[in-house]
Amino acid sequence: MLQSFDSIKSITMKKIFLIVALNLFVFTAVEAQFSISAQLRPRAEMDNGVSSPRNDTGNTQYYISQRSRINLDYNADKFQMRFSLQDVRIWGNGDIYSSTGIFSSTNSMDIYEAWFKIKFGTKSDLTIGRQELNYDGQRLIAWRNWNQYGLTYDAVVFNHKNNSWDINAGLSYNNMMNVSNGRLLESGELFNSTNLMKMFNFLRIKKTFSDKLSASFIATAAGYQKSSDIHVLYLMGTAGAWAAYKSGNFEASANAYYQFGKAQSGKKVSAYMLTFDPKYKTGRLKFGAGIDYISGDNATSSDYGEKVKTFNIMYGAVFAYYGWMNYYSFMAGSTKNGGLLDVYPNIEFSFGNNHKLRSYFHFFSLANAIQLGGGVIDDKSLGQELDFMYIYNYSKDLTLQAGVSYYFSTETLEKVKGVEVGNISSPYWAWIMLTFKPTLFSTKQ
Repeated sequence: MLQSFDSIKSITMKKIFLIVALNLFVFTAVEAQFSISAQLRPRAEMDNGVSSPRNDTGNTQYYISQRSRINLDYNADKFQMRFSLQDVRIWGNGDIYSSTGIFSSTNSMDIYEAWFKIKFGTKSDLTIGRQELNYDGQRLIAWRNWNQYGLTYDAVVFNHKNNSWDINAGLSYNNMMNVSNGRLLESGELFNSTNLMKMFNFLRIKKTFSDKLSASFIATAAGYQKSSDIHVLYLMGTAGAWAAYKSGNFEASANAYYQFGKAQSGKKVSAYMLTFDPKYKTGRLKFGAGIDYISGDNATSSDYGEKVKTFNIMYGAVFAYYGWMNYYSFMAGSTKNGGLLDVYPNIEFSFGNNHKLRSYFHFFSLANAIQLGGGVIDDKSLGQELDFMYIYNYSKDLTLQAGVSYYFSTETLEKVKGVEVGNISSPYWAWIMLTFKPTLFSTKQ
């Protein structure tokens, strides 16, 4: 009962804080631009093997999740600010309840964004706080919007845009600290228990050469704590380029990145990523056939295991590129360090003014032979995934999306995923999602 009271008190305090913040913004909005917007995103899913195939004895899961956000935006001549509260939950998954119904949940509310921007004229700014970051094809730095929680970064980012040049430089340093009576205490917890980065810094330089061609260079420095010592920090660097070209009905993008330094294990890193994604549009149809190569370690090589050769996509996009069923969200674990080759023909059909059908067919395979269970697996086929998505833009505020995916499994995939070989149900997934993004209040200067 005491726990429930404390939880309700915590929620009440959040409401009071929100009301105070709203009043403050309304009064300051007289001399600046201020807006309040929201996002409600319920998604119903039928899950029979998302992330990994299931044994025949497993049950298909049916559930509805929802993202709820309220955004406060403030924009003045020299400053800009955003504050975004977020609640993500599974419908019915509340832990504050009585015999008459569910009140709420103690672990859903979060701050999605909380940043302010200092403007230096019209071309440069410094953004400080929790913020979204996504650049170019989002292969290394993304906001992972498909995930209901999304992904934001606690960072300081300098931005400069001048004519055809776009420069971004970011710094971050993260801690897990215990607090006693408001004071920070040194914690024995590592900041890498789930592959989290102690620090993540980057420099991106983009050049727009023409209406047809643009390219960027990016370099990142990721810091990981040693798995057994919080005082040892290993640095892993990633550097490479992205390019995009569009002329008439043809467009293409490409990425090439190389990774070096040291991994969390302390081993030297030597890994790379190569991608190429061309598309051609004719009438209402757009055809494409992309290819991604994620390097890995070859179990038949004489130096197997001496270096980390599996490319780490870090905070890069997953859902957008490696199949919508998310079988390859973390390359080292998802491929048992074998790396990944993904060839994906795709098609998009637009009809009417607001309707689209999109489909991808992924041919997945290991980039190298892997070592598993004391032996070497040289059959590299990981199967195929067929994805369909329907998109209906009802209005500028409301979008409907629905999809279905099916995975054609193989024995190698079953071994890699650690499920019983030959005793799995056919992996499939279906979903339908509404995204409602209204502007609730807005002022103009």
